[in-house]
Amino acid sequence: MSKKDFYCPCREADPDHFITNDELNWLIEHQEEYKFSQDDFLKVYNCIHCNECGTTTERFVLKEKFLRDGNKIDGLKDMIKALQINGTPFTQNKSRVKYNEKDLEKSTTLLYLGCFTTVKTPKYAENIIKYLKKKGIKFTILEQEICCGYPILCNGAIDSYHDLVNKNKELFQEKGFKTIITICPSCYLVFKKEFRTIHIDVRFFTEYFEPSEEKKSGKLIIQHACPLRNGEIPEIVEKLEDIYKKSGYSIIEYVSNKCCGGGIGHQLRTDVIDAIAFKRMEDFKNLKINDYNDTYIITYCPDAYWIIKTYGRRKKIQPRLKDMCELLM
Repeated sequence: MSKKDFYCPCREADPDHFITNDELNWLIEHQEEYKFSQDDFLKVYNCIHCNECGTTTERFVLKEKFLRDGNKIDGLKDMIKALQINGTPFTQNKSRVKYNEKDLEKSTTLLYLGCFTTVKTPKYAENIIKYLKKKGIKFTILEQEICCGYPILCNGAIDSYHDLVNKNKELFQEKGFKTIITICPSCYLVFKKEFRTIHIDVRFFTEYFEPSEEKKSGKLIIQHACPLRNGEIPEIVEKLEDIYKKSGYSIIEYVSNKCCGGGIGHQLRTDVIDAIAFKRMEDFKNLKINDYNDTYIITYCPDAYWIIKTYGRRKKIQPRLKDMCELLM
C-alpha cells in the first residue's frame, strides 16, 4: 500500500534520482506513453526494496519495463547464465554451510538456506540449524538448492524469475515437502507469494524462537528485516523484542530501526547501498552507551548480518555483532 509520509534510505542517499510515490503511480499508469533510456538507470534502480514506501512491487514493474525498453544492466547476462547452470547468482554453487547430515532425518519439512546465506554467511545458517535441532524440529536440507529468484527479480528479469519459481515448485512437490522454513526474508517473500496455489506452508525461522530457559543479560540492538517488518510480518518486531526481553536482555531503540542498505544484497546501485550502510554504521557509533562490553547487534536477515559485519569493521563500530540463535542457546 502506497504511503504518503515515509522515510526512504535511497532518497536520503541519492535524492536527485529518487522517484516519489506520486511519480511512480504516474509511470505505472502511463507505461505506453514513454520509453526508458539507459540514462534512467540511476533513478529506476535507486531502490533497495525495503518497502518503507509501500510500493516495492510497483518498483519491480519499473525495472521490468527498463529492460523491456531495450536497456542493459552490466553483468545481468552472466547472472542469468550462472542461475541456469548453478541455480545460484554466484559463479559457484557449493555451499559453505557445515552440518552433520547424519543428524538430519527424512522429513516433509525443508530448511531452505538460500544462496546468500550458504555463500556469504554460512556460520549464520549453522547456528540456526543447531537451534532448530535443539528445539526438536525435524527437517531436511537440500544438497543443492535452486535460487528463489529474488536477486533476478530485483534486476527486472521477470522471465528468469518465473523460471526459477517454477523449477522450485516442481522440485518441492516432487520431494513431497509440506512445510518450508526459510532463513532469508527474500526467500520467505517469494515462496509465500508463489506457493499459495500448491499448498506448501512457508514459515520464517524466527517463528520457532522461544525465550531462553537460562536467564541471560546484556543490551541488544535489533536490526530488523525491513521487507518483513514493512510488509508480510509486521508483528515480528514486537514478538522478537518480547522473546529477548523475557530471556533477560534489554532492547536499545536506535534511530527508529532504519534500513541497513542490504535489501537486495550488494548488487546494482552499490553506491547507494554503500552510502546507506555507512550511514547506519555512523548511527551505531553515535549511540550514547557507557559500557559496550555487553552490548550486541543482532539481526534475523543474513544480508543485514553481512552488511553490519562488513561495514562495521570498516567504521570500527563498538557494539559487537552477535548471532540471534547464539544468544538464545
